Amino acid sequence: MDDILSQGEIDALISGLDSEMAAAAPAASEPEAEEEVPESSGPAVKGERKIKRYDFKRPDRFSKDQLRMLEMMHEAFARHFGTGLSAFIRSIAELKIVSVKQASYSEYIAGIPNPTAMTVFSFEPLHGNCILEINPSIIFPIIDRVLGGPGNPLAKDRELTDIEQVVVGKLAVMALDSLKDAWDRVIAVTPEIVNKETNPQFVQLVAPSEMCLVIKFNLLVKEYHGSMSLCFPYLVLEAVVDRLSTQKWFTSSTGGHSAETEENIARRLNNTLVPVSVQVGKTSLSTAQVLQLKKGDVITLNASVNSQLDVYVENRRKFGGRPGIHSKKKAVMITSVVREASED
Repeated sequence: MDDILSQGEIDALISGLDSEMAAAAPAASEPEAEEEVPESSGPAVKGERKIKRYDFKRPDRFSKDQLRMLEMMHEAFARHFGTGLSAFIRSIAELKIVSVKQASYSEYIAGIPNPTAMTVFSFEPLHGNCILEINPSIIFPIIDRVLGGPGNPLAKDRELTDIEQVVVGKLAVMALDSLKDAWDRVIAVTPEIVNKETNPQFVQLVAPSEMCLVIKFNLLVKEYHGSMSLCFPYLVLEAVVDRLSTQKWFTSSTGGHSAETEENIARRLNNTLVPVSVQVGKTSLSTAQVLQLKKGDVITLNASVNSQLDVYVENRRKFGGRPGIHSKKKAVMITSVVREASED
């Protein structure tokens, strides 16, 4: 449950139990039948104590405020990784958080399909290992896309081949790089891949009953989607739990960026791929004319050989240029820059 009992509430529960046991002691020697008092399910009335249930076998390790901060941190991770994945597979990829919760390690492992794509990674300088898992329902479309295919899923899940494991390793490196940036406000971490596995039963990071932070995502590639998850054992994050506060998050966000952060942002922007296209010319044909086209026909465009061409970046006209040849390849020389006021 989400509520954590304070020390005062625990003391009140213990004192209440002591008083009830003292009141029931004289009646223990009487042979009369005891009347069973049903548990009250309605609202507490005046003079009646409201008792909260608490499972001491599965104590909550993270407060609501800490879970909220962790959610905001990994929303940033989802944006960064989704952008990098889109450039890597040359297709639109979208990553969204589904849930941020705490669960036992055995519960997390039980919810992972077999086989799957699991990456065990360290989280230095924190001690211990964590897990990045990508569901086979979406990892195979990504692999197919990377290897030149259309990005279709498999009819039936199977073990990953050695070549596919290499692709998964590159995805994991991208994800850990984004994870490093997301955690930068809390602690400077250096995630490193420790092992890759397809059977979740072979990965035993902590005891089955140990509580973990489990973050689940929905990954969408084209029209296909699947789940992705991160698992952080509490023992790994224990040293930085006190730093997980939304107040600290917003305070650091308004304090400006460090030189290292600005350098990371500039590096990511410089490496971002954007589509650039050149419009040689255009014309209009009737449907009948299009149907009559055959090999060898010439379509006359509305631009002459010496006309300035329009250069588009992300479907927005940004430059003017002239066609030519460079290193035996067709090229366009930029001759002008389109200002914002003159854009189409």
